[in-house]
Amino acid sequence: MTLAPPPMPPSDAPAAESAGATLRLVIADALVVILTFIVMFLGVGQLSAEAGLSAVQTAVMTLLTVAAPAQAAAMQIMTSDGATSGVWVAAMVAVIIVNLRFMVMVASILGRLPQAGFLRGTAAVGLVSASSFAIILPRLMSAPPARPLLYCALVGVSCSISAVIGALLGHQLAASVPALVGAALGAMIPIYFATLIARQGKHKALIANALAGAVLVPLAAPLLGSLSLLIVPLGISALSLMIGKGTPANG
Repeated sequence: MTLAPPPMPPSDAPAAESAGATLRLVIADALVVILTFIVMFLGVGQLSAEAGLSAVQTAVMTLLTVAAPAQAAAMQIMTSDGATSGVWVAAMVAVIIVNLRFMVMVASILGRLPQAGFLRGTAAVGLVSASSFAIILPRLMSAPPARPLLYCALVGVSCSISAVIGALLGHQLAASVPALVGAALGAMIPIYFATLIARQGKHKALIANALAGAVLVPLAAPLLGSLSLLIVPLGISALSLMIGKGTPANG
């Protein structure tokens, strides 16, 4: 009597293939942002060096914020006239206030991800920035990847690493980078974000909200200060949701 061969253990090939496909998708979606971050954060590194931060401090700050506006606000406080011993506290408060907008972004992403524990969810969205949000959300809305948690984590990590590399390069080259180059790098920021918005042509609601924010945040800044970066997007999001719910469905 011929014995049947023992059952083969389950293959990890599908999982590996899925991970490889996710990585290729991340490269295709985020490559432009990764390259742009390296150049854009040169200016952040230059400001950091002028504020007296070391290379290690620059890298840690960039990794924890990945937000050029927040870091620029902190550097302006640290290099302002009459800065006192409490300048670090003021800079940290400025960074926290500016980065409160990430609460809205993270909530939008988590609402489109499968149920995950605290650690897996934190790993997926813990390094979200404004730019990686602009990559992740349209992907989740249009053609979600097979492994969305891995996709979100890889996009966040790749953007964060490129920002740190750019900031460190800018810190090391601060003495040799002319002021005109720093100004040009600063001018790249609005052009860069305008390009990210333009890429979402098929998501009309996203474009409308982004354009509304681009117009209303500067108008509200004299009255609300840094809080305009949180209050105005929240107001626009609430209004957009109310309009969406009030619009009758087709059919």
